[in-house]
Amino acid sequence: MFQIKLFFIFVIFYNFCFASTRVSFSRPGEMMRIPSIDYSLSRKFLNINFSHESLSSKQGNSNVSITSISKSGAQYGISFATPANPNNSSELGFHYQKNIYIHGNLAIDLGVHDIVWRQGNYTTTGLDTRDVSFFAILSNQKSIENYTISTHFGLGTGKIVNYSQLENINAKQTIGAFFGFQFKTPLLRKENGLTFITEFDGKGLNIGLKIPFLKLYQLNLGIAHFDNFGNYGTEDKNGADYAALKSDAPAITMGITINIPRIYNEYSNKANLEPVKKSIYTKTDSSILFYNPICTDVVENLKDSIRLGNDLIENLKAHNVMLLHQGVVLVDSTRKNSLNNEISKIKENEAMRHLSRSLRHFYNEKYRDALSEVNLAIEANPKLAIAYGRRGSIYFKLGDEKRATLNWNVALQLDPEFIEIYEMLKAYDENLLKSIEMKEN
Repeated sequence: MFQIKLFFIFVIFYNFCFASTRVSFSRPGEMMRIPSIDYSLSRKFLNINFSHESLSSKQGNSNVSITSISKSGAQYGISFATPANPNNSSELGFHYQKNIYIHGNLAIDLGVHDIVWRQGNYTTTGLDTRDVSFFAILSNQKSIENYTISTHFGLGTGKIVNYSQLENINAKQTIGAFFGFQFKTPLLRKENGLTFITEFDGKGLNIGLKIPFLKLYQLNLGIAHFDNFGNYGTEDKNGADYAALKSDAPAITMGITINIPRIYNEYSNKANLEPVKKSIYTKTDSSILFYNPICTDVVENLKDSIRLGNDLIENLKAHNVMLLHQGVVLVDSTRKNSLNNEISKIKENEAMRHLSRSLRHFYNEKYRDALSEVNLAIEANPKLAIAYGRRGSIYFKLGDEKRATLNWNVALQLDPEFIEIYEMLKAYDENLLKSIEMKEN
């Protein structure tokens, strides 16, 4: 912790000793140089930024800035900067931004940046309005699982779209477009998430990285005018490679952001804690706007528990769908079995009718008619033992002893306890069949 404090003291000292006006990470918002909407600002009381842009080993732009939000939903920013050109100069800047419209994930802000008071070796000192930057910005934020993508597109004037590393003596107001993308990942999520930045500020491409640490702190790294990075540090080169500082010179940026949260006090006057309506920065209730940072870990653990609960619910839903499917299959199987039972009863009744007719023909010694009826009975119910027994008796009367014994054996296989069939086969083997009569049911 002592080393961290020394590091902060060094950064602050370095910024004030070597502290251009639109230094990266020095204006209200979440981007580097372009205006943007900070969706998390409602939870912050102050943002304090220390940033430095290195143009070479000898030149750089530094800045110290403070950003806050009023109860009317307006953002205010104050910055103190010392540019590389002109040297031995400094300026105090004022910046204002306000949300005017919100619908779903879309929001529109209007604002003015770079109202500056200059002193030192500037051509014009005091209040200088030549580079005042008016702008309008349309932003959208979308979350996909643990990732958040924010897009910012707008129109602006002044230094927003016409920034120069050199003092522009003949500055003229022009209007231009700017846009940027912010991609927040779940890496270091408990600290607020690792964030990647890409933007076009009207003159070049800027890329950046925000690394949160220790809950309330954030390390800002970036490269301004990355598309021109091959010309970095031309003032350090010798001979034909040497070149003086140019207006579009690239820069390596490093900075620290300190986020001071709003502290909720349960004894505070609740009337003073009511959020302002119709603002992207104050649309949540006071329990979110004013929070105790000690509860951050508890909130994150609760979020994890909610995610696990949601996953469990989804698994239970899938299991429920599977059970419903199995229930439908079981109902179909039951209906099929019931239908098969009905069909079986119908076939059994049909077989018994044919057996009754065959018995009548048998007693009337109409053996051919009896055989036809018993064949129909077997066709209706192939597992009816008594039908095979009777067909064996009919064949015996017709003098076909081979078929008779074959049918009797089939009947005995279907019903091993068919005593009458057993007795008839035994009598046949002993040549006593003529004295044995089959008992008819």
